[in-house]
Amino acid sequence: MIRTRFTAPVWAAAIVFAPSAMASIVFSGNVGGSAEGTGATFSGTLDYEHIGANVGELSITISNDTPAMVGGRLTSLVFRFDSIDAGAATLLLSSTNPSMTNTGSVNASPFGTFQGGAGLGGTFLGGGSPAGGLAIGGTATFVWRITASDAGSLTDLSFANASSQPSLLVRFRGLADGGSDKVPGTFVPAPSTAALVGFAGLIASRRRRA
Repeated sequence: MIRTRFTAPVWAAAIVFAPSAMASIVFSGNVGGSAEGTGATFSGTLDYEHIGANVGELSITISNDTPAMVGGRLTSLVFRFDSIDAGAATLLLSSTNPSMTNTGSVNASPFGTFQGGAGLGGTFLGGGSPAGGLAIGGTATFVWRITASDAGSLTDLSFANASSQPSLLVRFRGLADGGSDKVPGTFVPAPSTAALVGFAGLIASRRRRA
């Protein structure tokens, strides 16, 4: 039986590179916190990257995970974030669903005001047919430019853990019963570097005892 021994340099490499491979923050729909309790839901990932000076880019990939019996389409999503810049602005740069365009700042009652987003017709509530939204099982990726004086100090958590919650809100329309819903998101941050270091140390200690 061949046994493989890991040396300290190998563990160090694993610790250095693991966080970069797990940079995205995962989110899902908080069905219990939705406005109408329809069961519509979603999941996805969020990434923020500082581009330079006062500019960053926010990327959100989202999927419509609503049960078939509930029906409907995901027709808009909006987000907010913490910034010391009261004039911080957002602009949708790209979307893999061309029917969903830039919303800008949105009042999404009863959940409050959000700083950016994408939706059918460039609105959160929308109007007309929801057919251009994400069907059940569909996925789309959106990228926004974030312009703020503190863009260099913003992180994924500036968007996931905004002081005003929820940080992400999604709109569904055209449900099987003819209704609609607003569903907040719940974020699950990736493991921190400290946690990964602790885990690596634990495994190394066990190997030494063995």
